[in-house]
Amino acid sequence: MKKRLLVSSLSVALAATTVLSTAGAATKTETIVIRHTQLGEAKQQRFNILKDVLARVTKEVPGVKYKLDGVDSDVNRKEKLRSEMVVNKAPAIFDLFGGSDTQLYVEANRLLDLTPILKELGLSNKFISLDEFKVNGKIYGLPIGGYQEGYFYNKDYFKAHNLKVPTTLSDLEKLADTIKKDGKTPFAQASKAAWVPLMAANTLWSRYAGPDITNGFATGKTKWNSAPMVAAFTKYQDWVKKGYFKQGELGLDYAEQRNQLIRGEAIMMYDGSWASSVFADPKQAGSMTNKVGYFAMPSVAGGKGNQTYVNGGFSNGYGFSAKVKNNKQQLAFVKSFIKNMYNDEMQIRGLEADGVLPSMKVNSSKLANAKASALVKEIIAVGNKASGAFPAFDSLVQADVNTAISEGIQKLIGGKITPKAMLDGVQKVQNTVNSDDDF
Repeated sequence: MKKRLLVSSLSVALAATTVLSTAGAATKTETIVIRHTQLGEAKQQRFNILKDVLARVTKEVPGVKYKLDGVDSDVNRKEKLRSEMVVNKAPAIFDLFGGSDTQLYVEANRLLDLTPILKELGLSNKFISLDEFKVNGKIYGLPIGGYQEGYFYNKDYFKAHNLKVPTTLSDLEKLADTIKKDGKTPFAQASKAAWVPLMAANTLWSRYAGPDITNGFATGKTKWNSAPMVAAFTKYQDWVKKGYFKQGELGLDYAEQRNQLIRGEAIMMYDGSWASSVFADPKQAGSMTNKVGYFAMPSVAGGKGNQTYVNGGFSNGYGFSAKVKNNKQQLAFVKSFIKNMYNDEMQIRGLEADGVLPSMKVNSSKLANAKASALVKEIIAVGNKASGAFPAFDSLVQADVNTAISEGIQKLIGGKITPKAMLDGVQKVQNTVNSDDDF
């Protein structure tokens, strides 16, 4: 029901504002607002790329000014952008997630159809995958890069203690026990934002229940509270009870988990490939610069499905307001933005400066000559060895379900709920939104 109300609200607001926005477009000085999430030192290189792209765009499209609006990624996605969409006041250009977010906004006629623009710019077949931004065969968003998730680890510590990269989950736990006995924290983690622990949990349940299980939650084909899912979260809870994570991590911000690894307090950390840039920067990584390795979550004995799949995809990038199509100047700005942001140069720059995996089919010779760090090359190698990839769960389930599992994982970490009770609660929410035709 919530989604119906949101789409209905969006439709009414759209009808009421379209005439006004179209009528005033020709007489006002144009100022485009660009919503980005490149905040903090760890994202400085990505912010620099955005500013350089915009410098080129302003030269190509005179008469249009831009205003940058930086917002935390979680706040933008779950609060600010969603509320702006209801009243049809989203920025012209904004950070957008594919999957359920894109589908919701398309149903409410809030996103610009990029299909003809990509054809005009000769970019229709230049992306590795646009599936997460497609609705009914049309494209409504462009991923800025790809990602992969896995374990980063202290290579010097492994070498000094004669430790090997694990190939099974049992091996991983033996590693964790050895590290804990040495007085170190096995897994760096900071779970104030629930999406952080859900990265590892998402891959863990995909090992136990199979990499395709998440695809069926929104259709009712699969269940959150099935036996393999309960087994996965029981294992996660077991890790919490054994002290594999830092005590008090529920109160720590995301960046702190990287600091735990950098300071040598923790030895391993489950994170996304985007974190690689931190460990190539002496200002951020200090003595840990270029001393971090990477491996995929190992296989689970008796786990369902292919055990080499990695959590990865092309789910985050830029979207554009549907209102732009009614304004020639803003549309020209958007076309120039896409042309200058999505090309070999910026893809290589993102890879070299920030470890962002390309989302486009970059010229092979340019890619081979890219000055990527050894860590980035290691991440790419892990991905190449995998049989495939599955997207993050939050691109496949509805917003209310995402909220339920986010609240659940934090309660689980805090010891306030059992895995079965948590998953029963999530499934109850899933049943409700499925019956309300949320998808």
